[in-house]
Amino acid sequence: MLRSSVAIALLAVASAATPDRDFSGKWTLDPAASRLQSLAMEIDRVLIVVQQEDSIRCSDNASFALDGSETRYRAGEETRSTAVKWEGAALLINTLVSGPRDYTIMDRWKLSADRTTLIITRQVIRGTQEVEGTLVYRAHAYRTDAVEPVRQLPVRPESRPAPAPGEFVVPEGTRIALALRNSIDTKHSREGDRVYLETVYPVARDGRIVIPRGSFVNGTVTVSKPAGRAKGKGELYVRFDSLTLPNGVTRDFRSRLASAEGKTVDPKEGKVSGERDKAHDARTVATTTGMGATLGGLIGRASGSTLKGIGVGGAAGAAAGLAGIMMKKGPDATLRAGTTLEMILDRDLRFTEAELR
Repeated sequence: MLRSSVAIALLAVASAATPDRDFSGKWTLDPAASRLQSLAMEIDRVLIVVQQEDSIRCSDNASFALDGSETRYRAGEETRSTAVKWEGAALLINTLVSGPRDYTIMDRWKLSADRTTLIITRQVIRGTQEVEGTLVYRAHAYRTDAVEPVRQLPVRPESRPAPAPGEFVVPEGTRIALALRNSIDTKHSREGDRVYLETVYPVARDGRIVIPRGSFVNGTVTVSKPAGRAKGKGELYVRFDSLTLPNGVTRDFRSRLASAEGKTVDPKEGKVSGERDKAHDARTVATTTGMGATLGGLIGRASGSTLKGIGVGGAAGAAAGLAGIMMKKGPDATLRAGTTLEMILDRDLRFTEAELR
């Protein structure tokens, strides 16, 4: 009976469904369920999405690569630079807009479990002002395979704007070491909690320190999934939002976690997973096996079959130890204050000579 229970638990863990990441379809805005007033911008009432293995295209024919590379395109008087990345089952679409007025749009797309609702959390940053709204779309039957996707190639490094005279550029892909100033974990932290960090080492370009040591970085906990039973490890996603130099000059971005001291990090998505104490689990099985063997030996002597009793008792003890481990809550993901992290810039950070004084 005990072995059957363990087998059932293992089967349940192995058959758990993976998150659905396909946003293809025709979606109609539900104004009553949405929060649009603070965004102060035009919103698509109907959103048509064509998603392929390596790209995604929206209603306005803008096509973005799904490998995290940057895409540049024109929209009226604006030049837009967009990077798309996965965050668990959520899709982040981050756009820097340059034109008559510069601003940043950050979208976080997430499907409901039954795939009938697409929820887009949108943040718009204009200077020092940041507003947030929620767009709720309902699904319609729609054949996306009937639409020929229009591809836009990701921007190539050589096509990026060259530094202007007196401009210093910290390029996309640069890894910056950070020290965490507040602890976060999947047991206590929730989505939206703020994360505070500071740079550990200065970053220099062309013989000039551009980002001094001790510059402030603000971040956000975007997903905090508490640990479950058996293989249910805690999962923590952290997004880095802005950098502020000691003189107050600030740059907004949307960067991901690349590594964390002593932790397992998925660098593609910036996910930190809890880690089980394997040594403790091994001791649990060994202890219960020994206790079972001892009890089996006593029972065996009473029945005249000591060796058989020890073997049966040892097997029962091992099964009990394994069952205890399977029923134990999984490990939470934890990042303690003082931990050294590393973020990867998703955009070029450009500074003028005057901003570095």
